[in-house]
This record gives sequence, C-alpha cells and structure tokens, in this order.
Amino acid sequence: MPIDNQSPVQRDSHENKVEPPPQSFGSNVKEVIFGAFDHSGIPLEEEEWPVLIIGSSMVGMMTGLLLGYHGIRSISFDRHPPSGTHPRAAGLNYRTVEILRQLGLEKEAQAESGKEFDIDAGMLIVEKLVGGKVIAQVQENNPAEVKDVTPCTSWLWITQAMFEPLLRANAGKFGCTQMYGKLVVHYEEDESGVLVVVQDTKSQEYRKYRAQYLVAADGNRSSTRIKEGIKLSGAGTLRNSLSIRIVGDLTPHLGTRSVHGVVYVLNPNISGGFRLEDQGRAAIVMVNRVGDKKDFPEGSVSPEEARKYVYDLSGLPEDMDLELQNCSYWTMTSYNADRLQSHGGRVLIAGDAAHTVPPTGGLGGNTGIGDAHNLAWKLAFVLKGLASRTLLDTYTKERQPVDAFAVDQATKRFYNRVDHVQPPVPEEGNLTVEIGYRYTDGAVVGAEEDGARPQQPFENPLTPSGTAGTRFPHVWLEGEGSGRLSTLDLVRQNLVLVAAERNSAWIAAAQDVSSRGPVAIDAYELHESSTPWRDATGALREKGRLQAGEALLVRPDGFIAWRARAAGSLVDTLQSALQELLGRPA
Repeated sequence: MPIDNQSPVQRDSHENKVEPPPQSFGSNVKEVIFGAFDHSGIPLEEEEWPVLIIGSSMVGMMTGLLLGYHGIRSISFDRHPPSGTHPRAAGLNYRTVEILRQLGLEKEAQAESGKEFDIDAGMLIVEKLVGGKVIAQVQENNPAEVKDVTPCTSWLWITQAMFEPLLRANAGKFGCTQMYGKLVVHYEEDESGVLVVVQDTKSQEYRKYRAQYLVAADGNRSSTRIKEGIKLSGAGTLRNSLSIRIVGDLTPHLGTRSVHGVVYVLNPNISGGFRLEDQGRAAIVMVNRVGDKKDFPEGSVSPEEARKYVYDLSGLPEDMDLELQNCSYWTMTSYNADRLQSHGGRVLIAGDAAHTVPPTGGLGGNTGIGDAHNLAWKLAFVLKGLASRTLLDTYTKERQPVDAFAVDQATKRFYNRVDHVQPPVPEEGNLTVEIGYRYTDGAVVGAEEDGARPQQPFENPLTPSGTAGTRFPHVWLEGEGSGRLSTLDLVRQNLVLVAAERNSAWIAAAQDVSSRGPVAIDAYELHESSTPWRDATGALREKGRLQAGEALLVRPDGFIAWRARAAGSLVDTLQSALQELLGRPA
C-alpha cells in the first residue's frame, strides 16, 4: 500500500557518497537512506520472528542456515532476484569448509566444486590465457601442513552463482525463510526488539514485521551501517577497477587450463585475470593494467576497448564470437567497521557491511561467513535463555579485530601481488590468516591464567597454544570399528568439554552441571584407550597442551572458551566459568 510522500529516499550509487567511500559494483543500484517513515497505516504481521536478516546473498544466507542449525528460525529479505549476473566470490577457504562440514554440507559443496574446477589444481599465472607461457602454478599451502591442521584438505573453487543456489536448496532444512524482490525501507529499534518495514519491488506494497533481532548483511554500501553511525577506517581506496563478464565457449582453446578456478595473466602490455565459470563457457575477466594505465573510473572504457582488453588478455582468435555481457566498475577499498552492533544491541552487521576487503587472497566472503558463524550461536543462546544479552556484546569484541586482521592481510596481498611493491610487504601465512585467527577478548574465560593476554589476533595453527580464544585443534579420532572423525566433528550445538587423560574428574563435573540444566555440555575423554573414540597417538594432549587435571571447554563455533584446571569443587568451578562466559547463572 503506497503512503503519500513517505516512500524511502533513494540515490544513485555514484552520487552523494558517504566518506570514507565504500566499494561500488555498478551504477544502476540505488541505496536506501533510512530516515523518518510513517508506517502507521501498515498493519503489523501477526508472526514475530526471532531474527530478521537484511540481505539474502552469501553471508545473509549463511547467517540464516547457521541460526537454523542452532534451532532459531529467521526470515531474510533481499531486493535482488535470487541469482546475480556478476558473481563476486569463487573460493571457499579451509575455515569456511569446516563450517560447511559442521552444517553437513561439505560433501554437497565439494560435488558442486568438482563440476567446475579441479579443486587441487591451484592458481595459474600465464602470459596469456590461451597459448601463453606458464609463469607459475601456485599451490598456496603445503598439503602436508594442511592435513595436520584441518579435516578439510582443499579449498572449494565454487562460484557465488553455484554456492548460493546450494544454500537456498538447503534453507528449508534449517528453518530459513528467504524472500527476494523485497526491499527493507525502514526499521526502528526499541527495548524489546526491532520493527521492520518491507516493500515489494514489483507491486510496491508494504508489509510490517516484528523481530527480536536484526542482522544486516546489506553489503558494502550498507544503509544500516550508515543509520547506526558506524564508522569505517583503513587504507582506503586502492584502485578503481574493471571487470567484464564474457559468455562464449572457451573450452576448445583452454586445454588443461580449464581445470583452474583462477588464471592470472601477466605480460608487459596488459595484466589481469580470468575466473572461469560454467565449465569454461563463461568467465569474469579482471583488468588490472593496460600499458601504464592502472585506474578505470566509471564509464572510462568504451565497449570496443573492453573487447580489445578481453582478447589481449585471453589470446583468443579475434573472430571468435564472444558476448560481453556486462562491464562492472568498482572501487577496490580496504576498510573495517569500528563496531558491529547498534548502541541498543539488537541490530548487528556482518559481511561486507562490516568490512570491505580487497579480493586478493579470497578473504572477503570467507571473513563474512566467519562473522555469521561467530554471531549465530550467540544469538541462539540468548534467544533460548541460555545466556544474557551481554554475550552479544562479545560479537564486536571478537570479530572487529579479526576482521581488521583479514582486511590488513588482503591489502598486503594486493600491494604484493597486484601492485608488485618493492620490497614486498610482510604477510602472514595463508593457514594463519584462514584458521589461525584468535579472539583475545570476548566470550573467553581465564585467558590471563594462560599467560599474558596476547596482543595479536592470530597464531600459527601448526603450533597451537590451546589457550582460551583459539580454535580447538583438529585431531583424527579412531572409532571402535573402522570409522574415524575429527575432534572438530564433536562440536555441534552444545558446549563441549574435552579431557585427554583417563578417569578425568572434569567429565563427571560436566555431566553433573549438564544434568541440572539449562546449559547442555557434551563431555568426552579423548586419549589412547578412550571409547567410543580414541586419540591413538595422544595428539590432542600435545596440540592442546593439556596437563594432568586440565580440560578444555569448547564453544559451539569451535573456539576454546576456557582451560579448566583442577581446584576445589570442580562443579562449582565449572558453574562459575559458565556464568562468566554466558553472563547468567548456569
């Protein structure tokens, strides 16, 4: 129902930019400016939702699935149709694959990845896509090291156009309702929740919803971030970039290069890259440099020039019929939000709304999924009454420094791999960036007892410390038959307590506390003779640095919440730790 003079204010994405400028992926998208809105004539929908999500792209959908995994229903709204024409993500890193494994979606995602690329092929650097000399074949991680730290031995090279339908197909299993062609035009936060007004982009009709919490995964131009006065800081604008989506059967010309998800092109005349799609029948072409030109402001390239760039990078015969489907100008920026929630605490941001990440290193979407993984269990615990709302305050405390770390590492990779600065800027290793990040402050207990609180939001996962705030180490466990599982597979919806010695008193204490409720704890002894799963080599004891009388309490997102040490009544000690962790009596 239209309301006179109350339609949301919109503006073209290239006008009236908010400083510092977020990325822009095209000129035809309009931004909503949340402001005054008379919704008194719109009836309120009867059903109140626990969580409402703005954005049904990759991070928004993962937020919904993860909430559903923890038993929380959600509804998401996205102005766009289900599949975009210019997908932006292609690689799911080890940590993201671990999260998919927790959801039971790893094998399905692997099957999708195998349809497009050889997931073990790595990246290729050539002088031209077709026929050009191979400069390097890049395998960014040592397979032996990867095998030691994660049960997920490969990145998944899967485009966003493939990944998002997979998530949509599984939404029903997790209680997610996803609505497309629906524009959130207004929201109001109060003490008990958030009121949200949504407009159908076709009929222009309005509907009004009530939710207890609002998660905004509304992109790099986030209207929510702007409304909440959340500031961005960072290296700023790195480059005005150009990418072109082409359609045409490249496979007769690619040969064995068709198995590579990403192929970089580097020669004296031009540099860029190809992200192959649809088994080589389409691609995103990234143009980084033409001669000395490295900057491509919006509208600066004619269709004829764009076509020439494609042929110069590819080496394809010029009489080949290629369709240049669209040209995307976007500003590559490096920014991180200073906080991830409203002052009232019921509105939270995630993904590109919280950080704009250069594409080098494939950290953007993966970091956003990390946001969702951190947030989902906390929202679930609060909504189920297992934790106080103070647990949500740890979302910013934990993710803001880790997001900043990811943005910094992606930016350094840009300087080194695209700008080729000399001398190169020091980078942390890929495994450290992907699965070695740690939470130095937040939903952790007793970190100071493990030594001085670390200043860096990361550690080398090859030498884990087992301290509060670090990722629970991966170790293969053997079953009574021929089966095996990873220690990470023990982490599901509940807290997990793990001891690495026989007859640990912590197991009985955890069972006692869990039986009293409401917080459930899954307790395991894991050592050379434990059942039903045993740690045949004692690797967990070593990786977790577990001494006699100690145990680890692990959160549902797979991070160590507390190192338990024997002292006095173990039940009382555990209950005290839970109260500190969750902000309420256990």
